[in-house]
Amino acid sequence: MKVQSVKLASVFRFKQNPLHFAAAVSLLLGLSSLSLYPAYAQSASPQRRLAKVDGKHTSPAEAEIAKRIEAANAARVSADPEQVALANQRLIGLSLREMGQLRLLESAYPQAVELYRRSLDFEDLPDTRIDLAIAELQAGRLNDAIADSDQALAADSNNPRGYLVRGRALMRKQEFAKAAQALSHAVRLKPDIESLYSLGICLLATTDAKDKQRAAVVFQKMIDLAGDSGSLHVLFGRAYRDAEDMRASIRELQRAIQLDPRTPHAHYFLGLARLSLNEWKPTPEARAELLKEVEYYPRDFLANYMVGFIASSERQYAEAERYLMVASEVNPNWPEPWLYMGLNAYAQGDMKRAEEMLRKAVLLTGADESRSNYQIRRAYVDLGRILTNSGRTEEADVFLAKARELQNKTMEQSQQSVASVALAGGAGAAAAIVPLNPQHESEAAPLLPGGTDPFARVDASVMARADLTGKQRSIADLQENRLRAILGVSFNDLATSEAVRGQFVEALSHYQEAEHWDATIPGLPKNLGECAFRAGNYPEAIRGLSKSLQENPADAPVRAMLGMAYFATDKYSDAAKTFSPLGPRGMQDSAVGYAWAASLARTGDLKNAAEVLEQYEKGNLPGDTFLLAGQLWTEIGDYAQAVSVLQRALQSNASLPKAHYYSGLAYIRWEHWPEAAGEFQAELALTPTDSDAKYNLGFVFLQLSKVDEALDLFQQVVAAHPDYANAQYQLGKILLDRGQVKEAVAHLEMAARASPGTDYVHYQLQAAYRKDSRTADADRELQIYKELKEKSRERATAPPIQNP
Repeated sequence: MKVQSVKLASVFRFKQNPLHFAAAVSLLLGLSSLSLYPAYAQSASPQRRLAKVDGKHTSPAEAEIAKRIEAANAARVSADPEQVALANQRLIGLSLREMGQLRLLESAYPQAVELYRRSLDFEDLPDTRIDLAIAELQAGRLNDAIADSDQALAADSNNPRGYLVRGRALMRKQEFAKAAQALSHAVRLKPDIESLYSLGICLLATTDAKDKQRAAVVFQKMIDLAGDSGSLHVLFGRAYRDAEDMRASIRELQRAIQLDPRTPHAHYFLGLARLSLNEWKPTPEARAELLKEVEYYPRDFLANYMVGFIASSERQYAEAERYLMVASEVNPNWPEPWLYMGLNAYAQGDMKRAEEMLRKAVLLTGADESRSNYQIRRAYVDLGRILTNSGRTEEADVFLAKARELQNKTMEQSQQSVASVALAGGAGAAAAIVPLNPQHESEAAPLLPGGTDPFARVDASVMARADLTGKQRSIADLQENRLRAILGVSFNDLATSEAVRGQFVEALSHYQEAEHWDATIPGLPKNLGECAFRAGNYPEAIRGLSKSLQENPADAPVRAMLGMAYFATDKYSDAAKTFSPLGPRGMQDSAVGYAWAASLARTGDLKNAAEVLEQYEKGNLPGDTFLLAGQLWTEIGDYAQAVSVLQRALQSNASLPKAHYYSGLAYIRWEHWPEAAGEFQAELALTPTDSDAKYNLGFVFLQLSKVDEALDLFQQVVAAHPDYANAQYQLGKILLDRGQVKEAVAHLEMAARASPGTDYVHYQLQAAYRKDSRTADADRELQIYKELKEKSRERATAPPIQNP
């Protein structure tokens, strides 16, 4: 009869208790600790190197970072883990904030949000929370921006930046009255140009006549503060334009030109205002203003683009090409100049150039298809036609379908806004395609995908939207590299201080952050791997320790720990290969020796498993460790040796729990039934409530035809543990054999509920149902049995999974 009930204790106690497991491995090969603390010495050099990148500090923030680096260095020298933690937390908080500022300048707003939030975890400052609110505002998270500005103001009610960002967020929500209140507070605390201008715009947006008068007073305060200038009147003109008061806008722009004919953007905005008053149809006056802007500023993107666009709408293709080409050179990342150069080429029959330009426009537009009232749809239309006429019909269908999709979106948008302009091309559509100023009127960049990685470098497409010069990008790269190095070392030092104090979960998290910022820190993979092992995170331990072992294959403690991590995750082949170079010393270690032998046994290498286990037993092992050896000898199939080892354990401690129990299991496998019964009875004498011992003794009694005694034991087991599936199963079998069908069914149903994946339970239950004339139920259980049996056969014949 097949022994279905016997399941050896498959994995030794350490795997059931990760903390016990990790603690045991600290004894590997004579190690007394994981020696994490020396990481301070390892990382000191990079940190000192960072203290002075160029020999000087160019800003208060840089000076403060340098000051905090020195404090972190002093704490490391003191070897006081708490002081190391405090110093590095302050350094991390400031460095993360500076990294957030960098991301804000690069228009990577979601990353900036995450970095500011992380900075607050280390240093909760009102100014950092306001920076967070600004990033949230730029990312379009208006409610979050308001909530964080409110929280900052609760801590510092006299912070003008808090009121300013709160007011701007409320303006974006079109809650102008509340916004005006917040901005008025900002102006009262710090009456600068930025706060005053925001308040003026807000007052104009209310469309209230009294607020319009208040706005004029605010603008006059700006003049009083900064002196009258053309640039200020350009700002006023834009504000009135946005409030749809074009006559006031023209008045201010004319005043700007009167003060200084060369005021940047004055002629441009005046030209746009005149276009607006003429329903966006070009007039000589409007054209003259735009050309004057180009005359004064030949490389002005906006003026060149608008002149080129108007020329294009009037089919003056040569003139349009000249100005649009300049615009594309000044700002090559904006799709509109490429779009209209492509449309012009198509209109002139130059299909090769048209396709090149239109594809460029589509590529630069990317997912930002709604810009300029979905004008990019025109590129899809003409590209579809070009591809169709050149025989590329499959690709053409894709472009034409996209054009139809965008046309539908355009119509939906026009129905939702009475202010929408003509959908077709030509001068009447100018209002829809006028681009905003890249620097001063830029829209918030689209949000990055969900799950934004705050550690990642900024994507080139996002960086392009920031409109930084080459020099600015170089400076940003240098600053990022410096901050990454500082954050990597600081997180490493913080983690080490936590590991030294036994805070392994927290330390692991910070080692991982150190790795994200700078994976080149010496000793970091080893620190991370050992800490992960101590925290019971064995997959992460494998990752870190594997890297460390690649760097130093002779590091026996790391090799031993890596092998144990593989063993803990049931990767027995990898564990055995990793242990192999350790030799006899590893075999005789109290933890490694067993794991090594067990790994070999579970990969089918029983001969070598026995050799390692013999060496393991030669070590200076505690008595309970012989329990592990005995179980493993049973698994190898040497039952006599298993019993011998377990008896040695009992000789050292006659009351050793589970020693008789595992001897009984070995005798069951050996089919020595009387001896097995004696061992289980001895175990119950020590621990009368041991349900496993009772169950297995009952099973042995069945083999000895002592059915009544077995029945009594199984009943005791299920009385204490109703979900003990095998005991319920054996009871069901006995009762079914005695003709007590309904009682048998009840017990077998309990067994099936407790262990639904056990095939033989369902087979026995179907037999009971059939005897109870429940044919449909019997057929259902038989089908379940067949399906489970087939799955078990598939698993048995499947090729072994090869670990990478």
